[in-house]
Amino acid sequence: MKWPRAGLRRATLGGIRTVLVLLPISSALMGCDVYSRVPAETLDEEPCTGITVVEAKCLTLVVPENRAAPGGRTISLRIVVLPRTSAAPAADAVMFLAGGPGQAASDFVNDSDVPIGQLRVSRDIIFADQRGTGGSNSLTCDFYGPPEQPQSYFTEFLPIDRVRACRSALQRRADLAQYTTAASVEDIEAIRVALRYSQLTLVGGSYGTRLAMEYVRRYEPRVRAVVLDGPVTPQSYAPQGFGRLAQRALDRLLDECLEDAECRRAFPDIRQETKQVFARVAKVPATATIAHPSNRTPAVVTLTRNHVAEAIRYLLYSSHGASRVPLYLHRAASGDFSEIAGFLMRWRAAGTFDGLYLSITCTEDVPYVAGDAADVDESTFLGGYRVREQRAACAEWPRGEQPADSRTPVRAAVPILVLSGTLDPVTPPENGDTISRTLPASLVVRVPRGGHSPAGLSGLGCLGNLQAEFITAASTRKLDTSCVSRIARPGFVTSQ
Repeated sequence: MKWPRAGLRRATLGGIRTVLVLLPISSALMGCDVYSRVPAETLDEEPCTGITVVEAKCLTLVVPENRAAPGGRTISLRIVVLPRTSAAPAADAVMFLAGGPGQAASDFVNDSDVPIGQLRVSRDIIFADQRGTGGSNSLTCDFYGPPEQPQSYFTEFLPIDRVRACRSALQRRADLAQYTTAASVEDIEAIRVALRYSQLTLVGGSYGTRLAMEYVRRYEPRVRAVVLDGPVTPQSYAPQGFGRLAQRALDRLLDECLEDAECRRAFPDIRQETKQVFARVAKVPATATIAHPSNRTPAVVTLTRNHVAEAIRYLLYSSHGASRVPLYLHRAASGDFSEIAGFLMRWRAAGTFDGLYLSITCTEDVPYVAGDAADVDESTFLGGYRVREQRAACAEWPRGEQPADSRTPVRAAVPILVLSGTLDPVTPPENGDTISRTLPASLVVRVPRGGHSPAGLSGLGCLGNLQAEFITAASTRKLDTSCVSRIARPGFVTSQ
């Protein structure tokens, strides 16, 4: 997951060549007919429903669901293009690849946190919903709810009865084994060809970094540059290590709190209080009075250790959420779990880990998770429930095919900018170091105090400027990263 606003969007998972473009989409959007050489039944324009950018062009591209079975079912990919704002077009377009897996890239078109403006000067921006998300045959599952039953948001992370029900419903309109990273790579290439770009510049966040690098692996000559934000390495298998990584991020956050005068004054015993919270809720579930965001009707809900741990882990995803963790744990130590429960309900109500998440992780991650992964995580605040529940869910879900080399490092000469948060609880900063070893034109930038998203820190204009400068030059050689040292946490929330 990546680019979340203030922490309430899902996620759960590192030389310049100029090519003459034949017919860039920006030319088409200024009046030329880009569709003249593309079959009408393949690429169509559609109304831009839900898109507030008035210049946006919305398209659908029809592709085979299973490319190994010609003549079979097809699916439509939703594509939103924001045309360049200058009269001097670049040969490449910038494509944003969303995280999750399960986020729809078109959701970011209206998101002020996504650095679009600077990139649009000479390049078209593409937001294409990955197959299985948004307007591209979305594989939506209702794992929690309805709103009038608040306790239904405090069940298992992946309730098996609902996993089975979702699989049965989706199989009526989708071959769930065809929704993989490898299939999505071919979709990206189909989009590039249909829109007549000679090259793409890819900007991927979280899982989107895996998708970006697999496209580089298959189609390196078609890639001008890549930005990887919170990189996933080819050897990262969700949810292995989730507990260890979350524990490390929490420990470092509490260290930072105790090094901050105001936070230390407000929560001098925060380490001990944190231990007490998880020890207590592991023995006796907690209760809290909260309201669903859609109906605002107060209700009492019961939270287990897993619920509390899940909420804290997801709060750590963004720097904004992390700044509230000491306060929430301090209040929970006194018996008040309302902030933790309220956050988890809002998080789960905002979106679930849908069918695409299962199709991809059940093919590309869970089969390679170490046998003792749950036991290894059990000593952490998160525990091993994620490993156990994802294994159980994947036993109910169809498994697709994965190229054998997708578990090996990507070796490429493409210029790559890697951004990693030092307090990221899911894609740790060393992922950037690992992925860059076989990428000689890469540069790793560590964002101080950054979570999986740095939202909530001050000085983040630095990162937008770095990305814009890098994409303009397609090189890291003269990139001045000194502004990163000035990124800071404005302060911890000590009351509200």
